[in-house]
Amino acid sequence: MTVTLPLVFAMAMGAASPIAAQPQSKLVSGLDKQTVQAIWCSSLFFENSFFFDEGSDEALNYEDMAFDLGERIDTILRDDHNLRKEEIDEIWSLFDDGAYALNVDDQASFDAQLQTCENGYAALL
Repeated sequence: MTVTLPLVFAMAMGAASPIAAQPQSKLVSGLDKQTVQAIWCSSLFFENSFFFDEGSDEALNYEDMAFDLGERIDTILRDDHNLRKEEIDEIWSLFDDGAYALNVDDQASFDAQLQTCENGYAALL
């Protein structure tokens, strides 16, 4: 079974400018741009959830967005790209670390990229 990101999301993310802080890895070099951007957005959502009080509506909203998108991405990485769990975990670790570093090093860029991701994600609803 082939699982793809919804076309609306892919189009919205594809229209976004390249994300300069997005991590690079051999593990993602063979993935399409929309999937890599979706991984990055999921990591940005997750990182942003820590900005709010634990358990707050805002924190839970960003966690839900991160995990809902993450589940779809995991399925794509496993089923369509035959990546092992260890490889998928390594990708998430790399991107989560990158989102954290961007948030710490360049808040304005983090916020701009987060907004782009939110706009693309909203198209799914």
